[in-house]
Amino acid sequence: MKTDWNLVRDMLNAAVDACERIEATGFAPADRDATLDVRGQAVSMHDFLVSAWTFPENIRYQIIRDRHDAHADRPYVPETARILVAMAEASAELIGGAKAKPADAAIRQMIDWYRNDAAPGIEAAITQNRHT
Repeated sequence: MKTDWNLVRDMLNAAVDACERIEATGFAPADRDATLDVRGQAVSMHDFLVSAWTFPENIRYQIIRDRHDAHADRPYVPETARILVAMAEASAELIGGAKAKPADAAIRQMIDWYRNDAAPGIEAAITQNRHT
C-alpha cells in the first residue's frame, strides 16, 4: 500500500503554518468575538478557529468513506499512522510553551533518534531480512 507523503506533508505544513500565523497575531481569548465580513457574512474569529479543527475532522471521514467505496479499507491502524498521531499530540502540547521549553532536550534527542536510528534501523532491518 502506497502513501502520498507529499500530500501528508502539505496537510501538516498547512496546519503548522496557520497556527504559527494565528499565534503571530497575538491572538487572545478576547479576540474570539472579532468578526470579518466574508462575502457579505460576518464570520467571527471563533468561527474560523472551530472550522480550522473541524475541517480536517470532516475530511478524515470523507477519506474513510472514499477508501471504503474504493475497497481500500484499512484492516488495522498502520504503525506509521500511529507515529503521526502520537507526534501531532506531543507537538500540540508545545503550543504556548516556548518560554518554558518543556522537554526540550528530550524532544531534540527524539528528533535525532527518528533521523539517525529509527528510520535507518528499520530500513536496514528490512533490507537485511529480505536478502537472507
